[in-house]
Amino acid sequence: MDVSKAKNVVIVLLLVFNVFLLANMLIFRSSQGVSKETLENTRLILEQRGIMLECEIPSKPGGNSRLVYIKSELDGGNIAERLLGPEYEVSGDGSRFFSNDGKIEFTGIDSFIYTAENAARVREAVSMMEAEEAAIKFMKEKGLLAGKFVLDRSEENGDGGWTLDYIETYGGSLLFDNCFSITLRGREVSRLEYRRHQFKGFSNENIEQFEAYQALLAYFKEKSDMVITSIDSGYKLEEPSMGDVETVELLPVWRVKIKGMHEPVYISPHDT
Repeated sequence: MDVSKAKNVVIVLLLVFNVFLLANMLIFRSSQGVSKETLENTRLILEQRGIMLECEIPSKPGGNSRLVYIKSELDGGNIAERLLGPEYEVSGDGSRFFSNDGKIEFTGIDSFIYTAENAARVREAVSMMEAEEAAIKFMKEKGLLAGKFVLDRSEENGDGGWTLDYIETYGGSLLFDNCFSITLRGREVSRLEYRRHQFKGFSNENIEQFEAYQALLAYFKEKSDMVITSIDSGYKLEEPSMGDVETVELLPVWRVKIKGMHEPVYISPHDT
């Protein structure tokens, strides 16, 4: 090989190596998220607008793909047999189920509220850990714990029991529409609110990542007096039900909980 060809080979190798270094540098920067300076400036701007934070602003962006939900329907009879046993009665419209053990009311095609009869007499006080163990055991035994769920909120009730709210997580993101709220008296379940949509998974289309600080600055523009207690990324249907739509692709949103407000705020890229 002559000298000129050797030089060309070296130059090509150096170019390939530089491209490799550049790509890895960009990946590293992306993984590091937003700078501390940007997050601190965002906090100061929000405080000037009367908005205080009792939580950290996430430095990592939300999801970079759409989540595909598909239309689905819970089997009322199957759910009733799991929770009420084989001996139950059904209302004329098929939305309510009854037995000596309790009742179930379907509030939609993919949601219901279950109320137990026997748990009303339980008065045993338990710790939150014991309540969590009892809740998960109940959901597993009834075959209602499809997927992975994480505890989102816990509240001790005046009767010594607990109310625990869980949300499904998929691919590192929260699915805010797939959730259940379970109330226990002692180790017995007294009430269950359940909702779950079926989904295919993430689409193959990559989307521009939506940063938390961008969402906060764009949404909370006006002077206000509020305290933000938590900020989480996930996916949320714009409407409670999918209606006649067979599939829907969701963009990631930021959920913002505000002190004193029962319902959180969901900020999507469309709001900015």
